[in-house]
Amino acid sequence: MKREVITLDRSDRVVGDRPIHLHRNSDPVATVKEWACNSPYCEDLTGPHPDDGGAEPIVQGREPWRGGR
Repeated sequence: MKREVITLDRSDRVVGDRPIHLHRNSDPVATVKEWACNSPYCEDLTGPHPDDGGAEPIVQGREPWRGGR
């Protein structure tokens, strides 16, 4: 089996060692077109990146409804 190496950028939202998924912004004028994330709470993978005005992904263990920040 061949393994693929993924390099993360500063625009990626990966915290911890959970499996990652990719968000892809379809807006042609967006600054960030694709980024990695590992929040288990993502529902829409086509919305804008937080640097482009999108919501910041919720980090597991820091859920706002549990008092995390």
